[in-house]
Amino acid sequence: MEEHNPTPAPYAAGTGTVPVTPDRDAFERMGYRERLALKREDPAGYAALRQTPGNDR
Repeated sequence: MEEHNPTPAPYAAGTGTVPVTPDRDAFERMGYRERLALKREDPAGYAALRQTPGNDR
């Protein structure tokens, strides 16, 4: 029986070891579902990005 290896392959980008915080540009590129997930996971961070000048949504 094979064991599940949670460690990503060494050639895989984004190992998940460093937390990534979205910036204004990333927030502008996000779709509805991504923004909704961000709002549920980090309401304060979502509110801060919404208040950033230049966000028309």
